[in-house]
Amino acid sequence: NIDPQLYTPSKHMRMMTGAVAGISGSFLVGPSKVTSQIRIPAPVLEGPPALAVPNWDHLTEPDNAMEELMREELVEYAMKMKGDLRNSQQQIRARDVIIESAHTTIVVQNLFVEKQSQALHVKETKKKNKREILPMDSFGCHLTNPEFIAAKVEAERLRDVEIVDKAKRAEDQEVAKAMKDNLKQWWEQVKADHATTVELWKEKCEILTADGVLKKNLPKKPVRPLKPKPP
Repeated sequence: NIDPQLYTPSKHMRMMTGAVAGISGSFLVGPSKVTSQIRIPAPVLEGPPALAVPNWDHLTEPDNAMEELMREELVEYAMKMKGDLRNSQQQIRARDVIIESAHTTIVVQNLFVEKQSQALHVKETKKKNKREILPMDSFGCHLTNPEFIAAKVEAERLRDVEIVDKAKRAEDQEVAKAMKDNLKQWWEQVKADHATTVELWKEKCEILTADGVLKKNLPKKPVRPLKPKPP
């Protein structure tokens, strides 16, 4: 029998997953998708239990309060302190259980949120239906009906517009990417040229300083151009 406090985090996770798999919340650790019909229990907000409270007045007593007590008084005092320690232990244990319960609720809620995120991701990345849905007010109509023909022509027009817009967006993205790449290459060249210019400036300053030119009369350090913003 191993103390549960000595378990590794992975061991704790396996135990928790196995425990959740056997209850009504098994969908949280299974492959099934979460739906709007699934609800998780509301959190239970617990307050401190009605347990005996230790006598905290002992903390304000002076350090030499027991020096003049008789043996019987010391024994009685020690028994009171033991009772206060027992009350403190019960308070701590009760609060530990409440904290553990709150943490468990947070873990279950986090699992539920993860499941919801997966369901939303599937919905958001679902491919668009390419079939045409003609707005004929849910009534049957003949294929030669003028309204049906007009609706079909309009649907084809909208489809063509969407195809053109999609191609235009793709082209704009390619142009923007090319401009960004060119700007990046240009900026790298500007930095390299500036570094070379600075090295030449340092060499020139060293020569002038060796010739006795004062520091205030040396040429100013070349300024690097500001980095342009991408389009």
